[in-house]
Amino acid sequence: MRTVIKRKDDRIATTAVAFHSSVLHSQLRLNKLDPDAPPYDVPSTTQALWNALFKYFARGRDTPPTLEVEPVLPSEALDAALLELGATKQSPRYVVSRSAIFQQYDYASDIPETHHTPRAPFPYLPVTPPSGAPSPFTHPLRPPKPNPSALLYSRFLPHLTEEPTRPSYFKLETCTLAHLATLHGWMNDPRVDQFWMEKGSLDEHRKFIDERTKDPHSLSVIGSYVELDGGAQEKDAQPAVYAEIYWVKEDRLAPLMPEGTVQDYDRGLHMLVGSNAHRGPHRIRAWMPSLAHYCFLDDPRTQRVLCEPNEKNTKIIEYLESIGFKRHGSVTFPHKTSALMILDKNEFYARCPF
Repeated sequence: MRTVIKRKDDRIATTAVAFHSSVLHSQLRLNKLDPDAPPYDVPSTTQALWNALFKYFARGRDTPPTLEVEPVLPSEALDAALLELGATKQSPRYVVSRSAIFQQYDYASDIPETHHTPRAPFPYLPVTPPSGAPSPFTHPLRPPKPNPSALLYSRFLPHLTEEPTRPSYFKLETCTLAHLATLHGWMNDPRVDQFWMEKGSLDEHRKFIDERTKDPHSLSVIGSYVELDGGAQEKDAQPAVYAEIYWVKEDRLAPLMPEGTVQDYDRGLHMLVGSNAHRGPHRIRAWMPSLAHYCFLDDPRTQRVLCEPNEKNTKIIEYLESIGFKRHGSVTFPHKTSALMILDKNEFYARCPF
C-alpha cells in the first residue's frame, strides 16, 4: 500500500510518502520530506502521519496491534510527530500502536466528514441529586449537551466500502424531532417492541424524543450509514440505529450495581437497530464499536462503558462480547432482569474491534 499526502488549500501539509515494505504488513517506511514543499511544522506533520496511519489501521481487525516505522532520512519534524502520536523510539526505528492512533481521534477533525472533536475535561463539581431522582448518588456536574446540529462522530468503514471513489462512513448525530417519523416506524416494529416496549402513536413518540432531549443525564443519537462521492459530498444517508448514551451514576442502573462499583464517568448505552436493511454481523462491526468509541472519546475520564440488555436477548449479549464487553452478573429492574455488561477502556483499545 502506498499513501501520498499532499498539501491542500493550506490546511494539511505533505509530510511523507509511506509504503509497506514487509509481506507481513508490519513495517512502514517514511521517505524524505519533499524538498520543494513549504517548511514542515510539527502539528501538520503529526496530522498527516495520523492520516496515513489511521487508514492503515482502519482496514480492520486483521491489522497488527503495532507497526514498526523507519524514517529513511533523519528529520526533527518526523521525530517529534511520531513521539506526539505515542510512538516508542528504538533508534533508528519507532513503534506505533494501533490503540494510540484510535485514541487520538481528534486529528480526524481536520476533515469535516470524518470528525470527532473531543471536549476539554469539564470541571469536577459535585452535584447532590434531588429527592426522587433515579439515583441517590452524588455525581459530577455534566457539561451541556452537544449542539443538536453538530456531527458527533463519523468513522470510515473499509469493510463496507466497495468503490474507493465512494467511501462508506458511519456517523452519529443528535436525535431530534426531525427524526420523529423514522423513530416512530422503528418503535412500532414488533422486533424492536419485543425488547423496548415503546410502541405508540406519533404524539407519544414526539413526547418520547422531547423528554430525552430535556434529560441532562442522557444523549439520544441516530446512527446512519453514509457514502461520499468523489467530491466528499454526502450521498444516500441511511438512518439505521437509535441509541441513548447516558451517565450511569445518574441512572436507575447505579443503585442496582454492587455497592461502591459505579464510577463517576461511567457511560451507559441503550441501543437498537431500527432498519431491517442494516442488520447482521458486518453491520454490528460498524455501529456497535463506534458507539463505544464515541463514549471513550467524548470524555477521557470515562474508563468503562456499560450495557444492561435483557438477559433473554442472547444475540445482543454475544455481539457485545465480540467487541470486548464482559458479563458481570445480573441486575433486576421492575420490568426485566438484565445482564450487566461492562467494557473496559484498556480492553477496547487493545482489541480495537473495528
